[in-house]
Amino acid sequence: MKQTEKILIFFLALSITSACAGRSGLKKPSAALVSPQPAQVKFERKAPASNPLAYYYFLLSQYKSREGKLDEALEDLKQAIAHTGEEPSLHVELATLYVHKGLLNEAIEECKKALLNDPNYLTAYLMLGGIYSSQKKNRQAIESYKKAIEINPRYRESYLYLGSLYADEQEYDKGIDLFEQFLKFEPDSIMGLYSLGRIYAEMKSYEQAKKYFLKALAVEPRLTSVLIDLGIIYEIENKPEKAVEAYQKILSYDPDNKRARSRLGQIYVKNKKLDEALNQFREMQKTDSEDPNIRTKIGLIYLEQGKLDQAILEFDFVLAAHPKDDRVRYYLGAAYVEKEAFNQAISEFKKIPPESTLFADSRRSIATILSKENKKEDAVRILEESIQAKPDDGDLYLVLAALWEKEDQLQKALAVLQKGMEKSKENTEILFQLGAIYDKLGDFEKMVIQIKEVLKVNPDHADALNYLGYSYADRGVHLQEALELIQKAMRLKPDMGYITDSAGWVYFKLGDYKRAVIELEKASQLTPEDPTITEHLADSYSKLNQIDKALDLYERALKQEPKPDQLERLKDKVKELKEKKK
Repeated sequence: MKQTEKILIFFLALSITSACAGRSGLKKPSAALVSPQPAQVKFERKAPASNPLAYYYFLLSQYKSREGKLDEALEDLKQAIAHTGEEPSLHVELATLYVHKGLLNEAIEECKKALLNDPNYLTAYLMLGGIYSSQKKNRQAIESYKKAIEINPRYRESYLYLGSLYADEQEYDKGIDLFEQFLKFEPDSIMGLYSLGRIYAEMKSYEQAKKYFLKALAVEPRLTSVLIDLGIIYEIENKPEKAVEAYQKILSYDPDNKRARSRLGQIYVKNKKLDEALNQFREMQKTDSEDPNIRTKIGLIYLEQGKLDQAILEFDFVLAAHPKDDRVRYYLGAAYVEKEAFNQAISEFKKIPPESTLFADSRRSIATILSKENKKEDAVRILEESIQAKPDDGDLYLVLAALWEKEDQLQKALAVLQKGMEKSKENTEILFQLGAIYDKLGDFEKMVIQIKEVLKVNPDHADALNYLGYSYADRGVHLQEALELIQKAMRLKPDMGYITDSAGWVYFKLGDYKRAVIELEKASQLTPEDPTITEHLADSYSKLNQIDKALDLYERALKQEPKPDQLERLKDKVKELKEKKK
C-alpha cells in the first residue's frame, strides 16, 4: 500500500474514534455467513474509543479485504485484535476472513474466542452453525442454531437453518415445528413454504407437500425448484398429465431448462410416447450437442422404436468421444443383437473389461448368442474364461450354472454353484439357485437347508420365502409355517402372481377351497397366461363341485403351453371331469 493511503486510513480512524466517543460502537453488515442457506447478518463491531490503533488496523484490514488481499487483511485484523482482544466482533470478522480462505477450523476457533468474551454473541453462533453445516457436523450445527434462537427468538433465519438440519437428520417433527414457527413471522415466505413442503415430501406425506408447494407458487409462480419437486410428486402419484403440466410451465419461461425437459422426456418414454420424448431430447441437444447422456437417450428411444441403424449411429457417436463408456458399449451390443448382427454384437460385448459392472451381463449376452447358434461349447468356454478373469463375480457362476441347467446337466450346474459359494459364501442368489438345483435333483432336505441359509442372510428374500412355503404346501407338510412364509413374501411383493398362487395353493392344501379360489383368481389376473396358476384355480373349483368352471379352466391351461408332464396331467383331468358330467 502507498504511504499516502496508510496516512489517510490512520487519520480516518482517528476521526471516527473522536466522533464515536461515548457511543457503544458501530453497526455494519458482516460478510456472508457460512450456513445451509447463506444469509447476511448484522452485528456490532466494537472498537474502544481509547484505542485508535485497533481502529486503524481494522480499517486497514477492511481495505485489504476489498482489494482481495486476504492474507494481508488477516494480518492487519490480528493486529487490531492484539490491541483490543476483548472485542468479540473482531474475532468473528477474523473468522469470516478464514472462511473466505477455506480455513474452517481456524474460523471455528475464532468464533469460540468471541464467545469466551461474550457467551451470548449471536453472530458467533450463527457463523458456527453455518460452518458446522458445511462440514456435515449436523449435531454441532443444531446446537449452535438452538443457542442462536435462545439468544434472539426474533432472528428468523435461524429457524430455517435449524429446520433444514433436523430434516437432514430425519427428525421431521422438529423440523416441521421450526418451519411453522418461521411462517408465523413470514407467512408468505417462499423459502419457509418450500422447506416445509420438502419435509413433508421426504416423509412421503405428498398431499401436505403439494399444499405447501402450491402456496409457494401462489406467491411466486415461476419457482423452478418448487415446480420440479411438484412434478416429481405427481410422477410418484402416477399423475403424468399433472407432472407434464408442471414441467411445461418451467419450459414456458425457461426453454433451456435441462432438468425439466429431461423429466418431461422420461415421462413420454414411460408412457410410450416415443416421438414426443424424442422431440424433448432433440431440443436439449440444440443447446448442448456434446452431452453424451442426451445422445444415449436418443439412441435408446431409437432402439425401442426398432430404428436400429439410427440407434447404432447415436451410440457410435458417443463411443467415438467416450470409448470407455461401457454402458453405451453394452447398448450398442444390444442394438446389434436386435439387428441379428451377432458377430458385431459379440465383438462389442467382448470390449467390456472385467472391472466393469456390466462384465457379467456382457458375458451372459455372448453366451446367449452362442447358445442360440448351437455353439454350446463356445458359450461354456467364454463363461469359464470370464470366471478366471473375475473369480469374485457371483453373477458369472449363476450364468454358467443356468446354461448347464438349461441343458439338463444338473450335476455340472451344482458344481459351478458350489465353486461360486467358495468365493462368496453369503451370496443369496447363489444360495437360492443351489436350493433350486437340489430340488430338481430330488433332494428335498438339502433344498430346505439351502433356502433357510438364504433367509439367514436376508430374512426378507421374497423369492426364498415363497419357494420354501410353496415347497412345503406342494408336499402337504408344515402348512401353517408355509402360510406364514408366503404371507410375508406377499407383503414384500404384493403384485406378483406366482406368490399369490402359492398362497392359494396353501389354502387348497388346508382344505379351504373358497379362500383358495379368492387368492387364485387374484393370481390369475396378475399372471393370466400361466398354466400352473390356471390349473390350480381349476383344481379349486373342481373341489367346490363347480365342474363347468373347472373344465373351462383346464382346457384354457392346455392352450397355455404347459410342459409335457403337465400336459398329460391336464388331459387326464379334462377327461375325468367330462366323464363326471355324463
